[in-house]
Amino acid sequence: MANCITVSKEGSTISADSNNNLAAIKPGPDELLKERRVLNSPPFLGNDLDDNFYQEIADILRDQQNFYLKGYKVLCIKRRIAARIRAIGYNEPVAYIELLRENIHEQEQLLATLSIHVSQFFRNESVFQVLGEKLLPELLDISRSKHNKLRIWSVGCANGEEPYSLALLCQKWRRKGDLLSIVGTDLSPEALIRAKRGCFPAERVCNVPSDILSDYFSRNGDQYQLIDSVREQVQFFRHDILADQPFYRATLVLCRNLLIYFSREQQQKVLKILAEALLPGGYLVLGRAETMAPDCRKLFVCIDPAERIYQRVSTV
Repeated sequence: MANCITVSKEGSTISADSNNNLAAIKPGPDELLKERRVLNSPPFLGNDLDDNFYQEIADILRDQQNFYLKGYKVLCIKRRIAARIRAIGYNEPVAYIELLRENIHEQEQLLATLSIHVSQFFRNESVFQVLGEKLLPELLDISRSKHNKLRIWSVGCANGEEPYSLALLCQKWRRKGDLLSIVGTDLSPEALIRAKRGCFPAERVCNVPSDILSDYFSRNGDQYQLIDSVREQVQFFRHDILADQPFYRATLVLCRNLLIYFSREQQQKVLKILAEALLPGGYLVLGRAETMAPDCRKLFVCIDPAERIYQRVSTV
């Protein structure tokens, strides 16, 4: 007889057969945290993980979440895993690995911990000034004259602040009939759910100009809801830049503050993927702490060193 799985509000996993006979109850992370606090178990204090434990966790994420840790900076990932183990009150990694193997909710929570979701609307305002006053008007004019769609891709978009910022900038220059596609991608399903919702706390919109805030957001307490007409201009997809096919024929790609978490070899791989995704003459924007890998400099020419803006060359 087939079994079904349900998850309680507290995150417990309950298996039952088709007649709703309960077979087992497995406590979720929140309940386990409460239990361990009662027992006063000391939390895991390690800032690093044994390589064998790290590989077990990597295998679980690969097999059950289709997420590959290969290529990321190992020390950085180990520290984030250790932080997650501490956060739910475990005192050693063996029991945590058992939980991770059996509990999909915890797998998703760990993925959220490994993903970097620190963002705001118009973060690093000067780069958005260049985009809003120069690049986007020009790109819209070109796509309009050629009757082509302007395709924009925000890689590692977190909760959606970056692609929505681009959509808001386009409102000033966009005309009726313009063909525009803005895509935001991220690894975290939870972040993408929040992005699609389009509701943000006050600290995330602190850089939004007052006129844009009043025209395109509605306030509900300390939350700001983006209006539907802008929210619907952005599509969100779960995407692994190292494993999945890129979004081709893009005219503008933003990949900011993501390369710094990859090894040099994987940075080069990502940049080559982005070069493949871009149309000749298209633009790539990196984070301020990031630079173009030497092996990829033949693919791009830097047009704004301060803002890390590069243009795809016409031939490789």
